[in-house]
Amino acid sequence: MTDINYPRTFTVHRAADATGISGTGRVLDGVIFHTGQVVVCWRSDHGSITVFENWTAFDSVHLRAHPENRARVIFADGALSPVS
Repeated sequence: MTDINYPRTFTVHRAADATGISGTGRVLDGVIFHTGQVVVCWRSDHGSITVFENWTAFDSVHLRAHPENRARVIFADGALSPVS
């Protein structure tokens, strides 16, 4: 569980695309639920929806694993981190 009691939405923007699949710019929309689970929806032609157990799992797979993409997470509520 997290300290939030409402869904928090965010987007991920990439300056580069190391794999050539997802593209650049706004590549996915996501939400963090009160359970801590993260759901993301890819915006590419190969769009899919993925559920992660928590932010750490999402971050490990899609942000930290590809630093060359220079991904930026933008939270709709203006927060700078996944935990408010």
